[in-house]
Amino acid sequence: MSKQSKKSVLKGSCLWGILIFALLIFIDQITKIAAELYLSGKDIPLFGGLVSLTLTHNPGIAYGIGSDASPTVKLAVIIVTGVLMAGLSVAYFLTDKRRSFLRTAFVFIMAGGVGNLIDRLYYKVWLVDETAIAVGVRDMVNLSKFGFAVCNFADFFISAGAVMLVLSLLFFDSEAFYPVGKYKALQKEKEGEEERKQKEETK
Repeated sequence: MSKQSKKSVLKGSCLWGILIFALLIFIDQITKIAAELYLSGKDIPLFGGLVSLTLTHNPGIAYGIGSDASPTVKLAVIIVTGVLMAGLSVAYFLTDKRRSFLRTAFVFIMAGGVGNLIDRLYYKVWLVDETAIAVGVRDMVNLSKFGFAVCNFADFFISAGAVMLVLSLLFFDSEAFYPVGKYKALQKEKEGEEERKQKEETK
């Protein structure tokens, strides 16, 4: 494959990831907007009450942790989140396109992180009004019956990405501990390339 062809394939692969990222951000934001329009002051049970839809605002992190933290801490969370998302985006573009499962995991985590980051910036969670209540990240899916908190789709994306990341480390990656399918073949190919390089260096 020529260098130009490789660049074209890589560009197409990156474009696909960008489109998935944009779609996930859209889903997250449109569901948050819908929750504000139709769920304010309501609690709509689903699946026999196992799950319910209700609008809440979380000024903290996951499970409301840090809701009463100082503005400095909340700003620090925003900055750290931004840095982490930037780091993941760099990792995505530098990762071999053949490691598709790992790259998709990066996309889901980035979309979830950026989705909630948008809320934190838009609502300025580091500011507190006269009633000492800061508006925060919009949540709408109540999973308290399962031991979780009220979540949003960005949280689901982060969770899915984290699970995919673990699976990629275990099975679905060329550098996994127990690679399967095409990743097993890719690992052998990579090992063969490394052996050829070592032989060339020893000549």
